[in-house]
Amino acid sequence: MNKIARISTLLASSILLFFGLLHLHGTFFSTDLHPQNLDLTTRLKSSHIQMDESGNLWKLWIGFNAMFSAGLIFIGSINLYLSARHFQFLSCRPFIGLLSIATNAFFVWVGYQYMISAFVLSMSAPLLLFVTGFILIAGKPRGSNEK
Repeated sequence: MNKIARISTLLASSILLFFGLLHLHGTFFSTDLHPQNLDLTTRLKSSHIQMDESGNLWKLWIGFNAMFSAGLIFIGSINLYLSARHFQFLSCRPFIGLLSIATNAFFVWVGYQYMISAFVLSMSAPLLLFVTGFILIAGKPRGSNEK
């Protein structure tokens, strides 16, 4: 069971890392996240938020996407590292697993409310894998020293 839990968290972490890198690429090295309407891009570059004139909507769009990418990369990387190198540590600290589940559940909810269906699906897979791993870890006997 512990082996399945580890594989589950490794897969979930790898998926988040992959999509974080993919999103970073889409933000800076392609036009995948740009509006199809080029006129809209021009308008976004000349529109500012009320809080600060220096905050034009285009730069904010790129900035938020870049920060989201960094968040996915961080969550995926730290969980991948802990799952691969320190699974016993991870198994004994349910807070880390619960925080990963809560964060991923939030990604799914935000995706469902505001984003595209492909995003919801891409965040649902690691969520289910993290939940599976967490349940398997939580269900193992406490005296088990299995790696």
